[in-house]
Amino acid sequence: MASRAVNAVVVEGLRKTYKRTVALDGLSFTVPAGKVTGFLGPNGAGKTTTFRSLLGLTKPDAGTMQVLGMDVRASLPNIVPHLGAIVEEPGLIKGLNGRDNLRVAAHTLGRGHEKIDELLAFAGLTADAGRRIDGYSKGMRQRLALAASLLGDPELLFLDEPLDGLDPAGQAQIKASLRQLAADGRTIVVSSHNLGDVEAMADEVIVINHGRLVTQSSLQEILGVQTAGHIVEVDDPVRAVEVLAAAGVPASIADGRVVAEAENGSDISRILSGAGLYPSALYKQSGRLEEVFLRLTGADQ
Repeated sequence: MASRAVNAVVVEGLRKTYKRTVALDGLSFTVPAGKVTGFLGPNGAGKTTTFRSLLGLTKPDAGTMQVLGMDVRASLPNIVPHLGAIVEEPGLIKGLNGRDNLRVAAHTLGRGHEKIDELLAFAGLTADAGRRIDGYSKGMRQRLALAASLLGDPELLFLDEPLDGLDPAGQAQIKASLRQLAADGRTIVVSSHNLGDVEAMADEVIVINHGRLVTQSSLQEILGVQTAGHIVEVDDPVRAVEVLAAAGVPASIADGRVVAEAENGSDISRILSGAGLYPSALYKQSGRLEEVFLRLTGADQ
């Protein structure tokens, strides 16, 4: 099912400007094949522009893009049959019911009619297949859009906020389904503002900001940036590290804050206050994706 190439997507030096706004500023990254990759960034970071460029919906000013081993500019008609996508508002026909929406999508693709019942079940919409979708909830429309994106049995999926509007049970169902799709060999790129969802699904994480790459690594590596311990904000971090080290507590400075490898925050506070240093903040280091993301992007949302 998946492309034999190591990377399903290779982007180099992508640039796109809208009037005076630079949406993409020399963006480069790769998406490994056969995995779930979280594509993250604050609002305005360039995530949607990147998706639209890779899908041939937006023409970049500069840079190169390869998808499934093919150049997007030269081979888009050959690439599109292997792709599925949800980008911005799902393209559904409100006057039709769920089943007929999938029929129209299958007719447009020229295939996938035999998968409609299977995909309605996948989306948990079998009982609602005959309802007009203008009576669907936002979560139901999102699930139907995901089903439509799978009609062509794609190798590569670009999903922008695929869990938006879903209740917790629906989110759990779709997350498990996406993990299974990756296990079956598909490549999935997920953009989401819910970093807990990404953390539950992703193998790889790409973080962009201001149209540029901030970091790319495995989820395990990016969470491993933070070691167990506490974050300490204090006026003199250099001296704080020295005081903690003298007391047998390993410590370092990251982004102007002290990272102290101690499980008990009261011990840290006691050691520092004994040396005349009083933290303005002291909190447990979670090591979760949201904390790493905010630090990498400077909380610029």
